[in-house]
Amino acid sequence: MKTMASSEALELLLAGDYTAALENLEKEMYPLEYAYAEFLAGEFDLANELLSGVDSIRANWLRDLILLMKKQRMENVTYFQIRNFLELDIDLFIRAQKINYLEKLLAYSEVLTEINKECYKFIGRILYNNNLRSLAKVYLDKYKDVVYYDPELHFIYAKYYLEGRDYKMALASINQCLQVLPEYFPAKNLKDEIMRFLISAQS
Repeated sequence: MKTMASSEALELLLAGDYTAALENLEKEMYPLEYAYAEFLAGEFDLANELLSGVDSIRANWLRDLILLMKKQRMENVTYFQIRNFLELDIDLFIRAQKINYLEKLLAYSEVLTEINKECYKFIGRILYNNNLRSLAKVYLDKYKDVVYYDPELHFIYAKYYLEGRDYKMALASINQCLQVLPEYFPAKNLKDEIMRFLISAQS
């Protein structure tokens, strides 16, 4: 998508207000964004029509999302599409309150993980960032079973446990993160924070 600064309508779309975006977007100038707005409005065939003149990996990803919503499958997804767009669109679905879209995409995550092993981590991370902590933990655990030695995974776990005031598990997680990547500066800072909470809890 184009930068949000180029149009107030794009800000509305990325904020999940697709109804207002449709009223403000110029179809000819922003066909991909207009197609996204129609997609969120449930107008799948119209969204597909709008994409007919758009040639981009983002447009191809949206075509597959439409296919998923209509027929519960995706056909041409690539590693880099998952890496670049999965979190963005999960966030978009949450903001737009399209829970049925989110459920269908999450239900397809096992297939997407066969294409990109980081898929579960991306899902867990964006769910966590949207304060869906319990659901995020489900996908982080799935990712742990696929790729254990990922420092970011254990960094997210540490934040998860810290927020839940389980300081011992938070410390264990951040230590695992630093064992994999000893010079990871954000993890060092988070460990200091965890230690302060742990000492305070024990005093």
